[in-house]
Amino acid sequence: MRVVILGFASLMALAACQPEAKPAQESAAIAPTPEELGQDDADIVFEPAPVGPPKTYEAASKTAMSFTPGKLTVTPTPQQSINLPPGATFVFENGIRYDTVMVPGGAGMGDPAYDFKGVFPSAPDPVDPGMIEMYTVEGETIPPTAPNGGLCDKPFIFAVYPHTDSQGEVITIAVFIGEGWPPEKPETALCGTFAYSAVK
Repeated sequence: MRVVILGFASLMALAACQPEAKPAQESAAIAPTPEELGQDDADIVFEPAPVGPPKTYEAASKTAMSFTPGKLTVTPTPQQSINLPPGATFVFENGIRYDTVMVPGGAGMGDPAYDFKGVFPSAPDPVDPGMIEMYTVEGETIPPTAPNGGLCDKPFIFAVYPHTDSQGEVITIAVFIGEGWPPEKPETALCGTFAYSAVK
């Protein structure tokens, strides 16, 4: 588990739910919620929202077929606490696995936000940032026999863009390295892109 990445994911989740400053009288009259306090209340039973079913894809781009030949299964995972968003596991047929946590609205973070133009070569222009699903990588399993040692060396964040082409539904995964978002050095942060077609 990468502690620095987990801290980043938690920080973004907490930053998104921080309350706005209120007058002293109003603050005194309304007790803050556990989420506003940035911590879980042990007396509150947390029930995560249900997640969708797994989806299976087939390696479609040259990079995907080279690094992760065969199928990819993306399985949504529920929230681990009231302050953390849900996530997903990305499990490839060759044994590579990535455990991730979603970053809601992550594609639009920063001033200026990261420019995704040209990042998803198989997707039609223009790219809609609102459709990009962002995930921080919290853990990885890389078998010794995996070609190229995984998607990238120490991937930090996945930008997953669903779109369609002549074959049907496609997801393209843009893998970024580094320790911050948006990246301080955009020209070197993008490690690679990998496209997968949905299995019908």
